[in-house]
Amino acid sequence: MKDVILKNYDFHVIGEIKLSSHVFKLKCHEGYFVVKITSQKSLQNMYDLVETLNLSCFVHIIPNLHHEYLTIYQHQYLYLMPFIESGSQHLKEMKIQFYFETLAYLHEHSFYDMKVNQQYFHTLEKDVLKVINERFQYYEKMIESYENEVYRSPSQWMLVMNYYRIYDALALAKQYLSQYMKCIQECHSIRICLTYKNFDYQHISLKHKCLISLDYMEMDLPIYDIFDMYQKIPDILFDLDCLSQSYLKKFELRKEEKLLLCCLMNIVPIIQFEHDEIDNIIKLSRLLYYLDSVHHFITQL
Repeated sequence: MKDVILKNYDFHVIGEIKLSSHVFKLKCHEGYFVVKITSQKSLQNMYDLVETLNLSCFVHIIPNLHHEYLTIYQHQYLYLMPFIESGSQHLKEMKIQFYFETLAYLHEHSFYDMKVNQQYFHTLEKDVLKVINERFQYYEKMIESYENEVYRSPSQWMLVMNYYRIYDALALAKQYLSQYMKCIQECHSIRICLTYKNFDYQHISLKHKCLISLDYMEMDLPIYDIFDMYQKIPDILFDLDCLSQSYLKKFELRKEEKLLLCCLMNIVPIIQFEHDEIDNIIKLSRLLYYLDSVHHFITQL
């Protein structure tokens, strides 16, 4: 890697620290930098768009000597950026708020309407239904296994007693999907924008007011950023007020987008029980609070 950096950036590497399988911190004569390895060639086009729109919410990628943002490296690509501290993990609430505000800014400044045919909507319906049915099957399998237990743990009892709420939420997701399909019968376009789809507390720098990872950006429906976040990060399942205040009041959703968002938010995230019973109860409690919050959130849309 040292020779690649020198040849393509004219930076003289003194040492490197491996932060993860695809992220390296470099100490150079010219300063401290981070190298990320990616297979996503489309990142070049996405960052070109970021630069064209002059979006200020991302860390700056340093172009190589060929004025390109991606450099070929071991049958993949690397990109180079200044090293930025992500800050304390104790500022999660502030980071979530900043993230939603940043999504609102990103979506508002990059959206446009794209023409589609009805086949697009039918494919979307099929894909969403597939996810809903998979969640039905996942939780039904859990319940069936617990029903055969002679002695159930507190978390297992808790799930059995509240399974109807999970079932109702998934059934409601199907209803909202049906309403969405009726709403778009005469639609011939969708609104797409730059989406981030890579929430992680480590990717947020409050000090520099920017996101420091760009690997999964793509043009897509704005609400997918919200869905993706709540499906992946279990410790924010209970926090929907921040979404309402920091995102929805700054980026107005259209009627059909609201219906699809209502559908997606009712797709119950997967929780996995482990050996720690207290942790299992906490996970399930958060999930149940999330279901309550979704109901309240939908009434505000």
